[in-house]
Amino acid sequence: MVYSTLLDLLNEYKEECLNAVKLIEGLKLEALTEDQQEDILGELSASITHLKIHSEQLERLIEERL
Repeated sequence: MVYSTLLDLLNEYKEECLNAVKLIEGLKLEALTEDQQEDILGELSASITHLKIHSEQLERLIEERL
């Protein structure tokens, strides 16, 4: 059961990592308005928070497996 949960969390973590990369790449676009930059930064902040929470959960599950 722990292994299944671990795999699920790893998949969610991967998706959120890809989302963060997409947002970072979006910030590199030169034609962004200030409002667009703020929106992307807000989404990136939420993504980073989500990754932090997932990291903590993953760390606990991995420790349990070891």
